[in-house]
Amino acid sequence: MSVESTRQGDGPTRARVLEVSELPTSEVRRYARSAGEVHFERRGGRTFLVADR
Repeated sequence: MSVESTRQGDGPTRARVLEVSELPTSEVRRYARSAGEVHFERRGGRTFLVADR
């Protein structure tokens, strides 16, 4: 799992972009609930959860 964020030093639940390709669905749901409005993006065969804030 890798995390890309525009904020330095934030954990994965505060990140704006989180790679979720290999995470269990239950964990993806938890991140999505804590992030508010989100959408998914596919790039290079990977899936990312993107916070819309």
